[in-house]
Amino acid sequence: MSDFPAADKPGRAHNHPTTGESATTAPENTARVSGHTIAGVVGRFVLDARTDHLITDSRFGPGESIRAGELLLGALVSCALANIENNAATTGLPVTAVRADATHARDPEDPTRYEYTRMTVHITGVDQPTAEQLAARYVATCPIYNTVLRGSGIELTVFADRSDAPTRGAPIARAIQPDLLG
Repeated sequence: MSDFPAADKPGRAHNHPTTGESATTAPENTARVSGHTIAGVVGRFVLDARTDHLITDSRFGPGESIRAGELLLGALVSCALANIENNAATTGLPVTAVRADATHARDPEDPTRYEYTRMTVHITGVDQPTAEQLAARYVATCPIYNTVLRGSGIELTVFADRSDAPTRGAPIARAIQPDLLG
């Protein structure tokens, strides 16, 4: 597997095998991921982040593991879930569940970029205006979202899923555009 040894105990510092740097001493405002190939398996890689390891495949590889573009989407989804859940909890909102989905398509005329990135967020337990406020906080504070937005652009649709809504649980959606964040 990985040449990056696991720590004996969670959070215990250890040195990266090629850089010699401690995996747990990065400044709080920085993130670091390193990776390496696996001998004999073309298109398969091991990524190391802190003390965690993840096997990934290229789109030309075996196709069994998560790919780079999916990792980007996963970062967007993870940030949305964490941000919305945390903001709901810290403001006392009755959010009972959050679900996020993200998709993108490679640009057919320029395969070095994505033609679009789209996200959908379902927030259960609040009404549509409150769901939109939570989504706006995510959009305003997530560096991953804003990096993608400034690159290829990104579209976010928000749904408030309420069982007591007049539509009997049918989701209500509205796209959140940067100009709505005013």
